[in-house]
Parts: sequence; C-alpha cells; structure tokens
Amino acid sequence: MSAPKPVPLTLFSLKEGIIESSADQAIVDAFAADFQGLRHYGTKMGEALDLGTPWTGMLQEDDLTVTYTYFGEGTGPNDPGAGALIGKKTLLYELLTKVTTQPN
Repeated sequence: MSAPKPVPLTLFSLKEGIIESSADQAIVDAFAADFQGLRHYGTKMGEALDLGTPWTGMLQEDDLTVTYTYFGEGTGPNDPGAGALIGKKTLLYELLTKVTTQPN
C-alpha cells in the first residue's frame, strides 16, 4: 500500500498591497479574491461588533482551506502579512503556525 500524496500547501506574502507567491498566477489571483472577500467580511463583522479590523481570517470547505494573517504592524491594505491555501480542510492553529513562521 502506498502512502497518500501530501496535499499541496501554497504560501503567499502580503507586502505593500501586493500578494506574491511562487505559485501559478491563476492560483495567486484566486487567493487574492478569497483574501479580499474574507477581509471585507471580517471588517464588516468587526465594525458591527465594535471590534475593529480582524488580524486574521479563514475559510474552510471540505476540500479547501484559505487563511490570512497580519504580522502585527497593522491590518491595513499595505501592512505586511501572509496567507495560505491548501487543498483540504485543516485546523486553524496548524495552518496559522505555518503561515506566521514563514520568512517575511
């Protein structure tokens, strides 16, 4: 019996309003769209609950997890952060640990 193939993890960096990755441009564009949607939704929820802009967000489906986090300098569009996309449902802590420990 062969071991299952690992699910690809794609990492992204958020710097000065630009999303970068070594991944194919179509994947970067898809992550950018998900990131913008998550960030917008989180901001609206934060405003409604008087909590401010979120420093992290995550979307999980059975075959996909998308997450982003800021590194602490701020949560504006030009502040540094990172994100990840993985083709499976995964734990928030596990994915955030991987994202926040990548080099800036």
